[in-house]
Amino acid sequence: MPCPREVSTLLTPNQPLKLRPSRLQNWFCLSLLLSILCVATPICAEKTRSLSDSLHAATNRHLRSGRSTEALATLRRYMASVDVDARDHVWVGKTFTKLGDLKKALAAYKRAVKGGKGAEGYNGIGLVYLASGKNPRRAEVNFKKALKRDRTFADAQYNIGRLYLKHRPRKAREVFEKVLELDSSHLDTHYQLGLLFEAEGRPLPAAESYKKQLLLDPAHGQAALRLAKVYALQDDRRASASLLIELAKSGEVPDAYRELALLRMENREFESAQKLFDRYIDTLPDSEQLKWRDIGLVATRQERDDFERASVDALELMGRYWRTKDPAPLTKANERLLEHYRRVSYARVQYPRGEDSWDKRGEIYIRFGAPDHISSWENINNERERHVQDARVAFANRSKVGLRISPGQPMFPVPATAKWEYWIYADLEGGIEITFVKEFNQQEYEFARLPLGISPSLGVEIAKLQSGVLVEAISARKPTLYSPDFADLPIDFYYYPAGFRGTEKRTRLEIYYGLPAAEISRLSVDKVTDLILLDRGVVLYDSKWNEVYRVSDQLAFSAPSDKQVEEGAFIPGILPVDLAPGTYKMALQVRDVVSKKSQVYQQLIELEDYSNGDVLRISDIELAFSISDARSEGDFTKNGLNVIPMSSRSFKNDQSAFVYFEIYNLTPDAFEQTRYQVEYTLRSHRKRSAPGRILHGLGRAIRIAEKDQEIVISYEQVGEKPEEVAYVELDLSATKTGGQLVRVAVTDLVSGKTASKEITFKIVP
Repeated sequence: MPCPREVSTLLTPNQPLKLRPSRLQNWFCLSLLLSILCVATPICAEKTRSLSDSLHAATNRHLRSGRSTEALATLRRYMASVDVDARDHVWVGKTFTKLGDLKKALAAYKRAVKGGKGAEGYNGIGLVYLASGKNPRRAEVNFKKALKRDRTFADAQYNIGRLYLKHRPRKAREVFEKVLELDSSHLDTHYQLGLLFEAEGRPLPAAESYKKQLLLDPAHGQAALRLAKVYALQDDRRASASLLIELAKSGEVPDAYRELALLRMENREFESAQKLFDRYIDTLPDSEQLKWRDIGLVATRQERDDFERASVDALELMGRYWRTKDPAPLTKANERLLEHYRRVSYARVQYPRGEDSWDKRGEIYIRFGAPDHISSWENINNERERHVQDARVAFANRSKVGLRISPGQPMFPVPATAKWEYWIYADLEGGIEITFVKEFNQQEYEFARLPLGISPSLGVEIAKLQSGVLVEAISARKPTLYSPDFADLPIDFYYYPAGFRGTEKRTRLEIYYGLPAAEISRLSVDKVTDLILLDRGVVLYDSKWNEVYRVSDQLAFSAPSDKQVEEGAFIPGILPVDLAPGTYKMALQVRDVVSKKSQVYQQLIELEDYSNGDVLRISDIELAFSISDARSEGDFTKNGLNVIPMSSRSFKNDQSAFVYFEIYNLTPDAFEQTRYQVEYTLRSHRKRSAPGRILHGLGRAIRIAEKDQEIVISYEQVGEKPEEVAYVELDLSATKTGGQLVRVAVTDLVSGKTASKEITFKIVP
C-alpha cells in the first residue's frame, strides 16, 4: 500500500542501508497509516456513491427513452463498480425484468431475499413468473410469501389482484379493495377497480373509481379515457367529449383520438371524425395500420385479386380502394371508411382475440355490421320483432332438414356443453342465422361445426347451413353490407347515365338527373322571387381505383309555381364529362341547400369505345321529355337540338316521350352518300297491353308490324355524313301503366353491318 512505502522512505532515506525497525518505529508507521486511511475512506466512499447514483440514474433514463442496449450496458457497469446490497438487488431485478432478461431478474430477486429484503424479493420473483406467462401459480405463491414477510406490503396484494383479473375478476376486486385498505393511494388500484366495475356492468362505481384515480394522479390518461367512455355510455356526451378533447390535445393517449372520433360520428360530424381517426391510425405501427384499413373482409374476389397483383404499396392501394367506396362526393369525409373504422373498433373491444384482433363474431360484424337479433347461452333473447321472426322462418324453410325453431335457441345443432351465440340478419339473403360456439377447450368463439354422429345423407344438408360454409357462399356474392345513413333527411331524385362519342378518341359520359319539385324547399329572396338551391357532386374512379374525375358545384333555379308542383314538375340536370373508354365506378350526390335533404347513388358504368371508324356503332339511348331546335347553346344542347332528359324514365300516358340516339361510322357509297335502315321495336311488359306508338320519325317508313304487346316500325334514310343523329317521338296515349321497352337496330345498307341498343321506361298513373 502507498502509506507503508512512504513511511519506509522517510525512515530509510539511504536505500542501501538496512535497519531493523524498532517497536516504536512499527507503532509510528501503523498510527500514520491508520490516520491516512481514516481520511481517505470517506472520500473514496463518497466517490463510489456518486458513481453508483450516476449509473443508476443513467440506466433509468435509458429505459424511459426505450434505449434497451444502452440501459443494459449501463446496468452492467453499475453492478461491476459497486458492492450491491439487498436493496440494490431489488432494483437490479426490476431493471432486468423491464429489459426482458427474466433469468437474471430472478437471480437478482433471490439475492435480495438472501440479503434480507424478503417481501420485496419474493414480490419480484412473483413478477418474473407473471411476466413469463407460463406459471401463474408460482407467481401467486411468491406474492403470498411476500405478504407473510410483511402483511402491510400493498404491492404484493396488488399483484395478486392483477393475477386474478382475467379468470377470477370478482376475487380480483376483493383483493384490490384490500390494497386500498393498506394504502388508499396505491399505484393505479382505483383504475383497476374501475375496469372491474365496468366488466360487471356497473358504470356508476366504475366512474367513481376513475375519478378517485384522477384525483390522485391527474396525468393518468387511461383513467381519463375510461371515464370518458363511461360518460358516453351514460349519454353524457358533453362530459365525455370534454375529457377526450383534453386528452387529444395532450397527445399522450392516442386512443383518445379514436374515442373522440366515435363521438363525432354519433353527432354526424364526419369530417372531424375522419381527421381524428386518421390521426389515431397514424400513431400505430404499419402492421396495425394495415389491420384498420384491410379490405380482406369487404372486397369482392375480383377486387382482392386485383389487390394481390398490384405492385403498389399495400397502404397506398388500400387508400385508393377506400376512396372508391366514398359515397358522398360533396363531403371531405369518407363515410364508408368511417363506418369500417367504427366496426373494427367495436370488434376489437367486444369480440377480442388477443390484444389487437377479433374472433369470428368480430369478422362477421366487420362484414355485415350489427345483426338484427342476438341470443346467447347467458342471455337468451326471444325474437319479438315480426321481421326477425319472418326471416328466421324463411331461413328454416330454405333448408331440407326441417330445422326446429325455438325462440331464443339456435337452430343449428350445438354441443350440450358449449357456450353458444347466434345472430340473425333479416335482410341478408332473405334472412340468415349465424351460429357461434366456444367449447370448454377453446379460448374464443368459432363458427359452429357439423355435429358428430349424423347420418351421411342428413350431414350433407346440414353442412350447407354450417355458418362457415354459409358465410363463405354469401360473401362470394355480397362480401359486405353497408347502407349510407349519413343524410338525416333523404331526398328522392332520379338519374341514369348514357354514353356518346366524345373528343380525341374519348367517350362522352352524360349523367342525367332530376328532382321532383315537390321534394325541394324554396329560398325566399324577396316578396316575388323564390329560388331553389342545389349542391351537386360526382366522382368517378377507374378500374385501378384511381380517381379520374370529381366535380361539385351549386346551382340556382327559379322555383316552379304551385300549379307546376301539383302537375309533377321536376328540375332536370346533366353532368357531362369526356373519359377514356372502360369501366368506372360513379358516386352521385345531390343536396337541397335549404332543407339539407341529401341523397347519394353509386353505380358501375361501362363506357363503350366509339373511336374505331371501321365498326358501326350506336350511342346509348337518351329518353327525353322534349326535343326541339336549339336557338342558342345551353346545358342540354347537342347537334343543334335542345334535348331535355327524362331522368326518371317515367311518363304519364298523356305525355309524349322522345327517343334520342347517335349513329357512328356509316359507310358512304360510290356517290359519297350513306344509306341505312333504322328499326324501332316497342314492347309492353304487361300482357294484353298495347305499347307506345311512334308519332313520327326521321326518314321513310318502309315496314310496320303489330302484335298483341309489340310494334315494329322501320325507316330508311339517306345521309351525307358517317355520323347521324336520330330521334323519334312516342305516343303513349293508348298505353297502360307498367314497363315498356324500346329497341333500336341500325343496318348499314352499304356495308351490311348492324348495331343495336335498347332502354326501358315506365308508364305511371
